[in-house]
Amino acid sequence: MKVERFIDDVHGKEALLKYLYSPTLNIDGIWSGYIGPGTKTVLPHKITVKIDVRLVPNMTVEEVIPKMRRHLDKHGFKEIKIVQLEEGYGWAKTSVREPAAQAVIKAYREFGYEPEIWPHMAGSAPFCMFNREPLNLPFVEGGIGHGGRAHAPNEYIVVGEGGPTGGLITLEKSYVAILDNLSKML
Repeated sequence: MKVERFIDDVHGKEALLKYLYSPTLNIDGIWSGYIGPGTKTVLPHKITVKIDVRLVPNMTVEEVIPKMRRHLDKHGFKEIKIVQLEEGYGWAKTSVREPAAQAVIKAYREFGYEPEIWPHMAGSAPFCMFNREPLNLPFVEGGIGHGGRAHAPNEYIVVGEGGPTGGLITLEKSYVAILDNLSKML
């Protein structure tokens, strides 16, 4: 990725803690100026930026926009208008002790792999829809197979079994093993 250094020169444990436990503000898109046919040789009077924020434990959707507003105002950007486009969703976490998590761990080991267990996913998805009202269900993500570069233009999953951890058939078998393990734990 040709990264020479991280912001603020953090490294080691400090970089990992920031990665896992700090919110991120992502720029989804930027547009400005005249984009119609022909030319318009004028400076754009407006720029629009679509962003999203990854929440971390103990952050709420409701506090994000007021914090952004205070930050912008503090740095002299009071003219920037914030428009909330979506309702948003909260953070989610399931204990590794939950049967659902244990079923995934057991399946990995049954397939000959020692799982790498992280405290959080350093990304964002609406998993809170499962582990909050009205469902209150544990949620885990897992399966054996090979893929990568999630959400990138070159995202992939290996269909054939030539991947380092198999392919689509292995992934399907691991899902069956996870469900079988879970059924025996409940």
